[in-house]
Amino acid sequence: MNSRKQRGRRPWSWLHHVVTLSAALVVLFSALSAAGWVNADALYILTGVEDKAIVLKEDAYVSALASKQVYLTETGSSRDVILTEGQDVTIRHGDEVMTVVSQQERVSALLDRMHVEMSPLEMISIQVKDENNVEVVISEELTYYDRETEPAPHGTVRVPSDKIPVGTEQVVQEGKDGERTCVYEVTWSGGEMLSRQLVEEATNNTVDQIVEYGVEPEPEPEPEPAPIPEPDPEPVVTVPENNSSLPMDKLVEVKKNSNGGGTLVFQSGRVVKFKAIRNMTATAYNKNEPKVGTITASGTKVHKGVVAVDRRVIKLGTKMYIVASGGYEYGYSVAEDTGVSGNVIDLYFESYSGMQKFGRRSCTVYILE
Repeated sequence: MNSRKQRGRRPWSWLHHVVTLSAALVVLFSALSAAGWVNADALYILTGVEDKAIVLKEDAYVSALASKQVYLTETGSSRDVILTEGQDVTIRHGDEVMTVVSQQERVSALLDRMHVEMSPLEMISIQVKDENNVEVVISEELTYYDRETEPAPHGTVRVPSDKIPVGTEQVVQEGKDGERTCVYEVTWSGGEMLSRQLVEEATNNTVDQIVEYGVEPEPEPEPEPAPIPEPDPEPVVTVPENNSSLPMDKLVEVKKNSNGGGTLVFQSGRVVKFKAIRNMTATAYNKNEPKVGTITASGTKVHKGVVAVDRRVIKLGTKMYIVASGGYEYGYSVAEDTGVSGNVIDLYFESYSGMQKFGRRSCTVYILE
């Protein structure tokens, strides 16, 4: 079982022989006898409302333990817990839950009165819920929280410093040993401890020793490169559609449908439908680059809005609206050229400087109807 995250810190203290009046009692029976099911080998674990716990082994000295609701009694070598009269008691045994008002009686007598039969591996926990309520849980596995205060040696923290010579060190804070209080989650099964896992270091008053050691000063950071300016906006291409004279100027809203399509709303008021969205990588190109011709695979001259595609991904003649990373709108485009492979496209720029500024970017391609 892995350690759990630490919880909020609370004040704790270790009980050696005394549990407070509001303590909850966990009584673990490692063996049951036919005569009265409590014998001299019984093992008790008493836990308080603040996760205080003490294990009472058969050879341990047990001081007087009493509260307004429960107290411990010893007869010879046997121990039992007495419930005072008039307590509301909830008994949980497997899936069965029952309630009863206690008499001045042993827990064993109460369970006998309620016809509760235990198996040899089952254990009992008794917890005081409030001034008038007690809960008794019978199970083969019980979990509780135990806190323990223990000596804690101080640690050493080494801190680099460029104020002292390299290869030297100096103590800037003396360490001090102290104590720490830890909270453990403890699980018992069948009368045997199954695990004890640290879940919180509640307090720790040790003081770490701090040692500085000399290092070379860090070099001055190089100035950050000037940001690459956005490419100059390409001329807006207006594409009359459905006898509409409004341009596709600036995209202001994308409305998506459940089928993957939707509409693009432009600042001019024009609304254009799209049937699909693709996330692709776009590279700018220009006719002044080496080996770039001026006639596309479709037989048209290169111009703003020409897109080179892989025909296996996007068919020639497909109309698109393209928005690149950084909010740059390449705009309305048509798949007219080829020469790329896969989920990539090439975008034609009229100016060489615009091509250089755009470079390569991720983009969103709206496939228009």
